[in-house]
Amino acid sequence: MTFGSGGWALPIDPGSVLRDGSGKALPLADGTTQFDFRYRDIRFAARVEVDHGSVTLRVVGDVGPMPYSAESTQARAGLTRICAVANESLVGARLRVAQGRILLGKDITLETPPTATALVSAVVEFILPTRPYLELISVYLRPPLAPARAGETALQPQWRKPSR
Repeated sequence: MTFGSGGWALPIDPGSVLRDGSGKALPLADGTTQFDFRYRDIRFAARVEVDHGSVTLRVVGDVGPMPYSAESTQARAGLTRICAVANESLVGARLRVAQGRILLGKDITLETPPTATALVSAVVEFILPTRPYLELISVYLRPPLAPARAGETALQPQWRKPSR
């Protein structure tokens, strides 16, 4: 399954992926299935975990680096505020900083038996409400998968401290 940058480009029919010839949903065996996709030049990794009939979708995206205060106190403060407001507003999705990276994630419980349509719908329902916050973050940071010149920092030029 491949999702395109910004838009969705599926090379398969999502409605037929987890169905048998008569159209009934196929049960998933216990275990884990992983996939990844890009949205707005951000890579998201997803894992579907099936355990005794319970189905959980965990999605996490690496939004970019949290700049150090030495790089830009204003950018760090602005990004911290965006994360805080997003976490107050978003239902279940969270922006957090881990190991110097801003991560966006959510755990989603899917109905059983899971279908490809339900899976894609859950991803879209997670992503769409985060779009305004991702756009605000891009005021400070270039998205991780966006084209950049060699050695260029992710911090947008207007927020970089001038060289001495």
